[in-house]
Amino acid sequence: MLVVGIGVAVLAPFLELFWYTIDWWQPATITNTKVGIEDLLLGFTNGGIAAVLYETVFRKRLYQREFKNPLKKIQLIIPPILGISIASICFWVFQIHSFYSNLIALFISLFLILLWRKDLIINSLMSGILLVIVCLPFYLIGILWLAPGYVQRSWLFENLTGILFWGIPIEDLIWYFIVGLVLGPFYEFSQQLRLRKIKK
Repeated sequence: MLVVGIGVAVLAPFLELFWYTIDWWQPATITNTKVGIEDLLLGFTNGGIAAVLYETVFRKRLYQREFKNPLKKIQLIIPPILGISIASICFWVFQIHSFYSNLIALFISLFLILLWRKDLIINSLMSGILLVIVCLPFYLIGILWLAPGYVQRSWLFENLTGILFWGIPIEDLIWYFIVGLVLGPFYEFSQQLRLRKIKK
């Protein structure tokens, strides 16, 4: 949780500054700057929670096991590097909206992870579903109920589909699902670990 959370927290301010706040949303920050401490906190919580949801809910434990065909170190860093590169090219070169640029990049990263580690497919799918379920109360209570009108003031709907699900921009829910698909199994993939049921 800490490793993935810190990794995403470090990336989050850059993603907000160079992608998301340009065409997706422009939330107010405590410091009245384009990027704030909120981005670090959101990155840390999103990444950390996504990394452990599946293991926590389904009572799984990490363990080291020799693979018949262990992945080479270069393979382990290809998905994140390729993902960031593709998203950057799609956004800055081809001028594709950051939402779609991220979807393309995340799906390619996910494809490589699951191609090389088919045992993580269930982990990935359930992590995506669970992350959406976990984020719903924060939107419904923390934003829509406690701060009515915040979504209309902060999201750039002229650049989005305008489709809302319970008042939540559909792009956000899809983004959480895809991020859960990728970050859920990422630690196990990067450390070449397996999961097994915790014995009672």
